[in-house]
Amino acid sequence: MPITAYSKEAQRELDLEQWLQLNGLQTAEAFKQLDVPDWLRAKAGTDVECSACGALGATLVRSARSKGSGRAVAQGHFRFRTAEGGNPHHPLCDFHDEQNVRGADYLTSFASDKSALTRAIRDLVCRGISAGIFSQAEMRAMRLWFLEEKAARTILLDVTPEQLQWCSDMQATRAIRNAGSLSFIPEHGSLPGFDWEAAAKLEWARRNEPLFSEIGPHVYFQRQSLERPLRLLDQHAGQQVLDPSALREKYDAALHLASFAAHHLFEPGTKPHALAREHPYYWKPAAAHPLLALSALLLFLSAWDLQRASALFCRVKTAPPAPDDLLGNLVGLNPFHDYQAWLVINAARRIASKRTDTRPVAEQVTEVKAEMQAQHRIWAGSSERDL
Repeated sequence: MPITAYSKEAQRELDLEQWLQLNGLQTAEAFKQLDVPDWLRAKAGTDVECSACGALGATLVRSARSKGSGRAVAQGHFRFRTAEGGNPHHPLCDFHDEQNVRGADYLTSFASDKSALTRAIRDLVCRGISAGIFSQAEMRAMRLWFLEEKAARTILLDVTPEQLQWCSDMQATRAIRNAGSLSFIPEHGSLPGFDWEAAAKLEWARRNEPLFSEIGPHVYFQRQSLERPLRLLDQHAGQQVLDPSALREKYDAALHLASFAAHHLFEPGTKPHALAREHPYYWKPAAAHPLLALSALLLFLSAWDLQRASALFCRVKTAPPAPDDLLGNLVGLNPFHDYQAWLVINAARRIASKRTDTRPVAEQVTEVKAEMQAQHRIWAGSSERDL
């Protein structure tokens, strides 16, 4: 149920009422009474496109009201159908199943004024559009590019919550590693207070070093790091999803540009935003959405060249204030939303394909500990015979 869609004629994203008004239907009351000319309904089918995938065949669906209270219970919107009544949306489009819309969390509204950061981003978007540095049509072009990336680089989401937990248990075996750790030899067991459990975990980790090499930088299988990946598994299990490794270089470029922008968003002498004081890999997604969406747009317009994109940011930042602050009242795309969570999921997939023993890590560690203790007993027995 797309509330907004893209008008090719207006070259911007509009809701249903805005589109009707632009086409001469000045009152929403006429639409409520289904008093819409046939020519205008026909025009919707060719002018209005799905913002996410470019599907045509838009039909107009009026708002619904409660029979009892008369209050609106559903907003007027566009629905897309082929001439035969089929579904024209791309299978990976968020609106392919209009009754069960996928979570388009990577979309961020620049109209939101919930914080100084979002207000600053909205101001920059307005300046950029007003100065002709970019347009709403180009913003939508990036949405279509992202859909093409998903279609060309998909993988089946077949990771399970159990596999994520297994990776968490695996990484925990290294939690007690320190500078004094050595590979186990039987003589170590003769030390007073020797920690067999810790030694067994370290030995298990040593034997499974190839699995740890699949984790990659800035990937953590800790409890707080697994909350979002587990939610994504619940939402998208069994679906085709974008392989995050395909966008790794673009993601790093977006983080670099966003970090640069965070230092220059506000006027000199003002307190820097918290994002400017943290490493981008540790930004909280909700705070970074608008900044990453803007950075991705500038990079997209610069063929993903970081230096060119930074120059574009400077042009936007120094452009005159926009006379209309509603220019920023639109939805932008952050293709790197949840990217860290997808990296975690992807690492778990690689580890699952490489491991040779799927038993719980704790069970395997217990087995290693028993083996080490047996080696110590054999050594201790032979030492006594040598005395």
